[in-house]
Amino acid sequence: MAETQTQPLGAYAADAVRAASEARGEPGWLAEKRQEAARAFEALPMPTQRSRPWKYTDVSGLSIAAHPPEASFLPVVAVPEGGVPAGGYAGSLADALQDERLAAVVEQHLGALIPATEGKFIAANASQWTGGVFVHAARGKAFEAPVTVGVTAQAGAVFPRMLIVAEAASDVTVLVRCSSGDADVLASGVVEIVAGADSNVRVVFDVGWGAATRDFLSLRARTDRGANVQVATLAIGGALVKHTLEGILEGEGSTGRFRGVALGDKDQHFDFVTLQNHIGRKTLSDVQIKAALAGGSRSIYYGVTRVEETAAGAAAEQENRNLLLSGDAKADSDPVLEILTNEVIRCGHGATVGPVDEEALFYLQSRGLDRRQSLKLLVSGFFRSVLDDIADEALLEEVTASVERKLEVARL
Repeated sequence: MAETQTQPLGAYAADAVRAASEARGEPGWLAEKRQEAARAFEALPMPTQRSRPWKYTDVSGLSIAAHPPEASFLPVVAVPEGGVPAGGYAGSLADALQDERLAAVVEQHLGALIPATEGKFIAANASQWTGGVFVHAARGKAFEAPVTVGVTAQAGAVFPRMLIVAEAASDVTVLVRCSSGDADVLASGVVEIVAGADSNVRVVFDVGWGAATRDFLSLRARTDRGANVQVATLAIGGALVKHTLEGILEGEGSTGRFRGVALGDKDQHFDFVTLQNHIGRKTLSDVQIKAALAGGSRSIYYGVTRVEETAAGAAAEQENRNLLLSGDAKADSDPVLEILTNEVIRCGHGATVGPVDEEALFYLQSRGLDRRQSLKLLVSGFFRSVLDDIADEALLEEVTASVERKLEVARL
């Protein structure tokens, strides 16, 4: 049933979306894209649990249109101290549209990887995003330090939008830091990554949402020959965090590495979906998702690694590990392989769900630590293989400290 039958569309209606676009002075092509997205939003149903990626996440009681877009929401982009390399850009999408050269790149790629018609949350984002973020790494240039994006929500709905275009042999890292207060917040984000030949793109999400925030993120990366894309989600906060991370490995010898860490307590709900689509020869994908769950929290993982007939010499690994810290915590895991060629190097997957190793716990307690201190050490070690991939040492220390603070009061 379309949402129009149960909830007035208000700011989400096509006419309102076009009027808002024109008031912002956006180019005609973008105003038309927004209006098309608004029409898709009206026509598309909410996801149901009949769809496999939504099997364990029920949004039947959620109305997007009941959450008015936060009028003042704008992501804040901080460039590295050394500035942006020549020919590149890091700032708002809105500002990029004022530059003829950058506007041409944005028009070519915005919405090309993730069309608005793919789903209701995506359509809402495509019609409603404000400010946006555009990171453009010029050919052969490297950003000396990460670009930091601050995503702070107050109430209602926010629609973070990011486009990353890395030209051949470029290098860029983007750190996205999410935060909100205690108010009810709906966040629906879309990230598109275009990785040129031999480029390196790293994106890290530091998910520090407030306790009443529901976060729905769709990310898709496309890799050219020899490109390397790394994506990591560090989920500590939020009431519901559902991240869909996809890699389209088109170019020969390209790589996609996707990481996820979730630390749950109370009734937190984490849902990770990954799709790695091997199209080019000798492509490599590596997925690791880990969750440690206290209280009555829950983790879900559904991952598909697909190796097309054209992807001879591909190698893929998919791993999901879940550590249950309380008797009420729960995890569901469903890794899937779809291999359409017999010329693969290796394609494997694994999943575990279980309690803490009692022998390891006993060993630490025998060394003078109490049970909670021992669990903090074990969880930190459990996450280490994922966190070690993060090159930012300061962020790593912050995340480690956040894990310890949360475990200090978690119901174990």
